[in-house]
Amino acid sequence: MARSTNARKSTGAPAEVEEPMLPIEAPRRQRNRIGKKSIAGRFDPAVARAFAILAVKEDSTIEAMLTEAVLDILQKYNQPIEK
Repeated sequence: MARSTNARKSTGAPAEVEEPMLPIEAPRRQRNRIGKKSIAGRFDPAVARAFAILAVKEDSTIEAMLTEAVLDILQKYNQPIEK
């Protein structure tokens, strides 16, 4: 059995003119990214899973814990953060 589509059949009437789309407010997650830069890496699935579990146990987020880890590494190697 073939699936039916929602395509309308032409009735000979003129097509409705669509109004231009207006800009909408960016979703919250995108606004939180303004002025920030992504740092990414590829990890073994077991490491990623363990890290996610640790974040839950610590009632934190992966991003917050990664921020803490990166700041610890910068401090360890005496790397100043320049803005």
